[in-house]
Amino acid sequence: MEKVKYIKVGQAPKRRRVSLRTWLARLNGWTVAWYAALTVAGVLLYKLGAVYALRERGYHAIGGEALALLLPVLYYCGAATIQDIVRDMKDRR
Repeated sequence: MEKVKYIKVGQAPKRRRVSLRTWLARLNGWTVAWYAALTVAGVLLYKLGAVYALRERGYHAIGGEALALLLPVLYYCGAATIQDIVRDMKDRR
């Protein structure tokens, strides 16, 4: 009797592990600085929004000012979406 070989269909190849030193070498310093600045700006906007909301409401609560903390995430999503749209428009030509 012959052994049957099973083929794994749809399996992604295993990823190679990248060392921390290699990963850090590929890291772009300007990008890290940009997202760090966005994070600091988000925290400052949150603090300013919380102070303003306290003055308006008269009590401590968290509302829409908490969205300022998501500033880096929103920037990344928006930038990735715009890049995809531009790439799609170039591919259609």
